[in-house]
Amino acid sequence: MTALAVVVTLCCQLGGMASAGSLRLGEVARIIDGDTLILVSGETIRLAGINTPELGYQGRPDEPLARQARNALRAQLVSGSVGIEDASQNRDRHGRTLAYLFTSDGTSVQRALLRQGLASTVAISPNDRYLEQFIQAEHTAWRADRGIWGLPYYVPRSADRARGGYQFIYDRVSRIKIGKKWFAFSLGGEFMILIRRADWEAYFAYPPAALDQAAVAVRGWVSKKKTRARLVLNHPFMLERCGTDPQRLCPAD
Repeated sequence: MTALAVVVTLCCQLGGMASAGSLRLGEVARIIDGDTLILVSGETIRLAGINTPELGYQGRPDEPLARQARNALRAQLVSGSVGIEDASQNRDRHGRTLAYLFTSDGTSVQRALLRQGLASTVAISPNDRYLEQFIQAEHTAWRADRGIWGLPYYVPRSADRARGGYQFIYDRVSRIKIGKKWFAFSLGGEFMILIRRADWEAYFAYPPAALDQAAVAVRGWVSKKKTRARLVLNHPFMLERCGTDPQRLCPAD
């Protein structure tokens, strides 16, 4: 099958997920980890909309299921060809291409990893094109305690136990600071959630005061320096209001 035929087949089989003309074909050279790969052309692709467990580096151990996630991505792309749909904002701060990937039979690579419990959903505006589909796939694995959802390592931890890197946090908002450019929400004394005022006004459907003393669960990349930690968000999916929003990370009553 020619490259053009592969792309046409993909567009026909994607069930509306990708539009004709939005896909390009790539040849996979190497799988780096569960959400990153390199094409024969040299382009590095970071899967948009998900995060998988981290492989160890600089002496750090692998996170649980990191190798399984990498192997699952490799198994999906064993043919060597992949359909690539660039995300709306298609470069990250490392210069990698942010994209949605599809196998030759039209399967969403991201959704497959989510259904196996080898990834969690991430929403960073404006890259939320398939958010609802990704949430559904994640929920399937979450209900079955599959993959990361069945391991104690990934149970949301309290703010005072936050580590650096991507993780889930569950705690109560103790203080809110409304600034001209940023809204800051303290969880305990040393953990801060930061959201730009412009992002809040564009994407959040409730006032920031609604979080005062509220129990919340968040997901994202935490920056930590000594005992202080901060998490920058720009999409409401990443901040779950326990008892109000659909339960994803909040503990059961």
